[in-house]
Amino acid sequence: PRRRELAHLAPPSLPLRAASTTALHGGGRSHAAPSPRAALQAPPAGACYQLQVIERVDARFEGREMRQFATAGEVRVLPLSGRPQPPGGVSFSLALGSADKVTAVRENGTLLQSAGGGSYKVKLPPSLGAPASLLKYSAVQSWRPIPLKIVPEWRSGADGTARLQLLVAPHPGLKGGLQNVSLVVSAAGATGLASSEPAAEWLGSTQQLRWREAALRPRPPSQPYRFVAVFSGVLSAPPTVQVSFSCDGDNPTGLRATPGADANPSVAAAVQRRFVAGQYSVACDGPAA
Repeated sequence: PRRRELAHLAPPSLPLRAASTTALHGGGRSHAAPSPRAALQAPPAGACYQLQVIERVDARFEGREMRQFATAGEVRVLPLSGRPQPPGGVSFSLALGSADKVTAVRENGTLLQSAGGGSYKVKLPPSLGAPASLLKYSAVQSWRPIPLKIVPEWRSGADGTARLQLLVAPHPGLKGGLQNVSLVVSAAGATGLASSEPAAEWLGSTQQLRWREAALRPRPPSQPYRFVAVFSGVLSAPPTVQVSFSCDGDNPTGLRATPGADANPSVAAAVQRRFVAGQYSVACDGPAA
């Protein structure tokens, strides 16, 4: 019955790559990690800067209900290590596209000047020593695609244990899935971890367990990832889950940044896109009957 609820975990309109219809291979009880994504293309030899679009998703869920959700991002320039920079600095044009889900844009007037219509002029000083933000922004409040949906359930047993189950589903639009996934469960009152599947790390000093997955790819709605833990001892409060993950090659707002032809050869034409989990948590409801 739980699996039926996974069919509508997240809206299908996330502006990312089309969803893969292929489930992870396996048949064992542990979660086999998918093959890693191809490495990001190395900048050309003459480039000394790389543009990046980086976004952060903050979310708070109580049971199956979303209580808070926000996405914020920035366009920044990264000086490439070991690449000599022009002694006079670099100036180039920059265009932003697919910005309909973006609001509250804050420009770094020291490095960036608007030319109107989503076009900008960038002026970098000589010897830029650290990543520099060109502009920051937020996603419009109505835009809330959920990168990783988690449906929790827990119950206390008559034998003095507590059982937690998490059904986990990456957004179907994330063809490459999520990487570096961590689920840290706080189980106040637990005296130990009786069992877990897949295997988890028990942190006794903080009464927490931690699951780590190198990557999770989308699966059909009827096949969510399943994480189960049985704790020794009576929990004094419902478990909570702190979530972290990253994703290279996508960003939830769909914002695109494109350097102009005048950026060549100093600025790599390929722009890195990435998003990560910020404060992303799931609080369990009361115990199941």
